[in-house]
Amino acid sequence: MTELRPLPNCQSMLGPDYYKVLLEIEVGRRFWQSNPSAENADAFYVRVVKPLRRLQRRGVVGKLQETTTTDDKTPIAVEIIGQVDLTKASKRWGRP
Repeated sequence: MTELRPLPNCQSMLGPDYYKVLLEIEVGRRFWQSNPSAENADAFYVRVVKPLRRLQRRGVVGKLQETTTTDDKTPIAVEIIGQVDLTKASKRWGRP
């Protein structure tokens, strides 16, 4: 894992969900789980899973492990496995 550096102010360049996930990764968070009583599966997908998949495609997150419901369609938990390179998030927007 790379050393933690302050992230650039990318809130205006990313949606709030991506920005929040980047901040949570920066402080060491690697596991997210849906709270069935507080949010539905679609909200969890938009708020957590989709941003993490996008960060994986950009090379910021090495590998994701998703836990799905019994229908094997809906992610209810996601965990970052392996490398996290926050410098790739910074370089993407031309910041040091």
